[in-house]
Amino acid sequence: MKAAGCIQFGTSRIDYNVKYSSRRKNLSIAVHPNKKVEVLAPTDLSQEEIQCALKRKAGWVKEKLDWFEQMSQLTVDREYVSGETFLYLGRQYRLKIVYNTKSTPVKLRGKFFEVTLPQGILEQDRREAVRRSIWRWYRDHATERIEKIVGHYSKRLRIDPPEFRVKYQAKRWGSCTRDGVLNINLRIVMAPLSQIEYVVAHELCHLRYKDHSASFWELLHLIMPNSDVRKENLKLSGWRYLL
Repeated sequence: MKAAGCIQFGTSRIDYNVKYSSRRKNLSIAVHPNKKVEVLAPTDLSQEEIQCALKRKAGWVKEKLDWFEQMSQLTVDREYVSGETFLYLGRQYRLKIVYNTKSTPVKLRGKFFEVTLPQGILEQDRREAVRRSIWRWYRDHATERIEKIVGHYSKRLRIDPPEFRVKYQAKRWGSCTRDGVLNINLRIVMAPLSQIEYVVAHELCHLRYKDHSASFWELLHLIMPNSDVRKENLKLSGWRYLL
């Protein structure tokens, strides 16, 4: 059974869809990347109770909607040419493409992100070759950084370090699967270390609490007292982390 409704939050109207289930005992709210708000509710929950729950969570819902709106407006198209800038751990580097007969890995040299291509490469193949090299470099360095952070905060939570995957995600910085596997966005390694740590710690806390309940935030604050500051910094700067 399904239903729909809306609430007012300040000057904003928030529309939502309700999906009822006889197997569900508690209400949960999800905001999807397509900016749809979905409420999963027990069949015996009234519309008034659902609206009250949404009003209590309206600030969080609006924040997620604003984030997805911000991300949907990004239309940056990387050209992967010399002079283009890329971020790594919060610092800006300028792309420098060099040509050599020897195959060498991508390197950071001073303020430059140096990518070596084979001499004689066709112009139509250049962009894709640079893109592949850069993405591979980011994935390798993200995996190395995140592994250490996962280990550190797992100790603070007194759990075994879980499996994690580094992959490109357009809308989310991280997620936690039902099987307890963390998915961390490849692009987060462009952020300062404090923001990378926030994303990892956030997802680790989801191993204990699957939702964003008060208990979840209390646990996150316990292992990362300044998590609110880190979260806000990521919210303000995240639009810059583009590959």
